[in-house]
Amino acid sequence: MKKVLFIFALTALSTLQLWGQSEKYTMAMKTAVVALDSATNADEFIAIANMFTRIGSAEPKAWLPGYYASYANLIAGFITNGKDMTKGQGYIDNAQTLLNNAAKLASQPADLSEVAVLQAYIYIGKITEDPMAKGAELSPKIFQELGKAGGLNANNPRAPMLQGLFTLNMPEFYGGGAKNAKPFLEKAQGLYDAATTDGVQPSWGKGQNSDLLKSVGP
Repeated sequence: MKKVLFIFALTALSTLQLWGQSEKYTMAMKTAVVALDSATNADEFIAIANMFTRIGSAEPKAWLPGYYASYANLIAGFITNGKDMTKGQGYIDNAQTLLNNAAKLASQPADLSEVAVLQAYIYIGKITEDPMAKGAELSPKIFQELGKAGGLNANNPRAPMLQGLFTLNMPEFYGGGAKNAKPFLEKAQGLYDAATTDGVQPSWGKGQNSDLLKSVGP
């Protein structure tokens, strides 16, 4: 079913003429987000990143197309890392460049909160290249960005979700592990349950958070 939705979204978006009109921009973004939610492999995520880039070219003042293109590259990087670390890190580097550009266009606190969360996620992606060498360097930056994200928008569930994810994978003697991660994941779950979506604003992470909560146990 996801494959069908993905192909439908690609086909639908290819027929849209993006002339900078608000209604067409919203339609294109919703279509691309549907494709993003249906993607299952690195090639699909990169194809979707290119979709968002084309939308951004038609709406150069909008921050969300670049943000989503960054996110799609990041996920492609995580998927690819296990097979080809150099290629995977290349996608993650692309994600950083795209986010840098999107951040220049974001101005509202809620939008800047999403930028900070994605920046933290990109740092996590960079740590995977060499955890021993980069963990000590980037971990404080991750917590700094997640703290910033929560301060800008206390209702952003992706901030505690990522804090729980990162804490879960930290050694226990550094304050990590399931016991310490669980409160963040529970907080995120409550925020996800209370959140509404318009089909355009970021809403990713709910399923991932649920899976993480199951993994930490009762």
